[in-house]
Amino acid sequence: MEKREEFAHAVGENQHPEASPEPQSLQEEVERLKTALEEERRKVSEKEQLISEYLNDLKRVKADFDNFRKREMLYRQQFVRTANRDLILKILPILDDLEKALFEGQKNEVNEVFLQGVELIYRKFLSVLEKEGVKPIETKGQKFDPKYHEAVAIVSLPGQEDFAIIEEVRKGYLYHDEVLRPAQVKVNRISQEKMA
Repeated sequence: MEKREEFAHAVGENQHPEASPEPQSLQEEVERLKTALEEERRKVSEKEQLISEYLNDLKRVKADFDNFRKREMLYRQQFVRTANRDLILKILPILDDLEKALFEGQKNEVNEVFLQGVELIYRKFLSVLEKEGVKPIETKGQKFDPKYHEAVAIVSLPGQEDFAIIEEVRKGYLYHDEVLRPAQVKVNRISQEKMA
């Protein structure tokens, strides 16, 4: 019991009359804290808005950079493709000469070993060009198409269809499905008088 009384007495000593706030000053403190809380909320809201703006700006800059990178990659691919195209166009006459050499060699019965060597070089040449996206334009059994063919001569053979390709004078090539060089061909054209 004595201990309880001592405890109560000690607790009673710690409570000073000036420690308990007056009701009016407590209300003022609550109002001050409410005002401070509202001010802090306003600051947090401003910071969140600023963060949102920065995040949107960052997203916009990232999207712009991604678009720039894609454009730059396409530009480089186009540049390489154009440079390759120009180089291949300069090489095609050499390929034509190899074809002529093969044709003349077979016609004039040139040394077989020599002819095989030229043919091997020609096939390697075609293989390298094919890996770069170059394909010959088909003319055999085709009708004349100005997109792919260039008519260098017109013949009139009644046994053939109108606009049929009769002979290929010079090979044409596609580069990634675009015409690199049109095929030069002789075209059959039935005249209007013969058709009537």
